[in-house]
Amino acid sequence: MSLRTPLYDLKQFNSVYEPSEDTFLLLDALESELTYIESLKPLLIVEVGSGSGIVITSVASFFKNEALYFSSDINPCACLCTLKTASLNNVHVHCINMDLLFNFKSTFDIVIFNPPYVCTEMSEISPGINRAWAGGLDGRVIIDRFLLHLEHVLKPKGVCYMVAIKENKPYEIIEKMSCNFNACVVKKRKILGEHLFVLRLIKL
Repeated sequence: MSLRTPLYDLKQFNSVYEPSEDTFLLLDALESELTYIESLKPLLIVEVGSGSGIVITSVASFFKNEALYFSSDINPCACLCTLKTASLNNVHVHCINMDLLFNFKSTFDIVIFNPPYVCTEMSEISPGINRAWAGGLDGRVIIDRFLLHLEHVLKPKGVCYMVAIKENKPYEIIEKMSCNFNACVVKKRKILGEHLFVLRLIKL
């Protein structure tokens, strides 16, 4: 079983984060988890901060009509880009322009998040392309807001896959979430200048 990299075209979307090493590590992690994800028989799958849309589109292309697919992004251009990527690959994704998952009333079986994780000054978390990667102190400002809300948007035994870097203190995140989640690292990779991780958090 494999996840294919979908067709995408970012020429009209200069303010959208281009797929990079972290994107493809996330796809690799999801691919390695496909047997487990299939066993959950997910009906509602969402990607937070979908950007180019290639991750949710890849997942939707694999599971096809077995689930409904949603995405959110605070950047309206990223929402348009996600819709275009889905259309190019003949899948349907409901994309909502909003902050994280705060406006969703549903709970999800699978939540996917490649957050803004780069350690920056707080002033860099501002509208524009910076918002796609600037994470503030320890790169954790957006991550911690997301994790605080995660329990409320996941179904029982629902799963979240989230990207982090070493500076985000991923093992501290795992410990912090251990009361309500079974959390672990499912994939990691060293690249030039970064040590990337993908965390899996299963709601207890």
